[in-house]
Amino acid sequence: WKGYRVLDCGGCGVAFADPFKNPGAEYYAGYDDLYRAEAQTTTDAMSFEYDEGLAVLGRAAPGAVRLLDVGCGGGGFLYRARELGFEAAGVDFNRERLDAVRRLHGMRDLHCMGLPQFARENPGRRFDFVTIFEVLEHLDDPADWLKAAFSLLEPGGKLIVGVPNRDRSFDPFGDESMLEVDNPPHHLTRWRAAPLGDFIAQVGFEVVELRPLGVPRPLLGLLARNRLRLGLATRALGVDQLQHLPASGPGPRGRLLLALVALKSAILDAAVFLIYPVFTVACALFGWQGVILFCVAEKPKN
Repeated sequence: WKGYRVLDCGGCGVAFADPFKNPGAEYYAGYDDLYRAEAQTTTDAMSFEYDEGLAVLGRAAPGAVRLLDVGCGGGGFLYRARELGFEAAGVDFNRERLDAVRRLHGMRDLHCMGLPQFARENPGRRFDFVTIFEVLEHLDDPADWLKAAFSLLEPGGKLIVGVPNRDRSFDPFGDESMLEVDNPPHHLTRWRAAPLGDFIAQVGFEVVELRPLGVPRPLLGLLARNRLRLGLATRALGVDQLQHLPASGPGPRGRLLLALVALKSAILDAAVFLIYPVFTVACALFGWQGVILFCVAEKPKN
């Protein structure tokens, strides 16, 4: 893939990129459609991992309110955690996004750096929870980041991790427009459940929970649209994606095509709404796995 190989480790079952090197913050700045420099009050509806993480926070012992969100992005998870009463801090490489979170939410405990650097510069800080959602697969030094999380947690504190599930039954990244997302240098590793649990345990954590999550209804809608996409509108408008239309607008013919695309999406969304209960039952019956692996691990108390 564009000069990279994706290899399997026969020992642990993790797939990894060769060369195994994170491209740096400048690379991600080019993905302004995925990493927009704007603050958020919600989390991604395409994934259950944030709701599952908040459910873990909701079961916290009294007084366990200090949270560090790694790769906090637009601050949606921080915002929701703060609404539950947590003292929320975040680290992220995208300075513009952090500035937007400061402006909208008034959050000040935000740091433009990686987790190992944060741990080195804040040796006395301790947290009850460290959350790392969809970050591990981007790293060329994931063990260093997990060791930093371990050092920052109080004994008995919990690490919550979400990563793309290599054994997913349904692949939103298989669409041609999404091939870049799950390939290097964007994603450097691909994880199965057992290797993820072993890797986290090797750092010193005790794995409490590890499972694939289900498929949210909005994600099922996306999968349906991807499967039924013919590309007629993009070819007619001369763009690779509809969000890349020129600033001058699509013109009368283009507006008609966009209206038809919107109608098709509305019909598909209605169909997905109707079949979703049956789909969730089928997932349970056939063991279909969702896109995200969700792990909760605890730092031993002694």
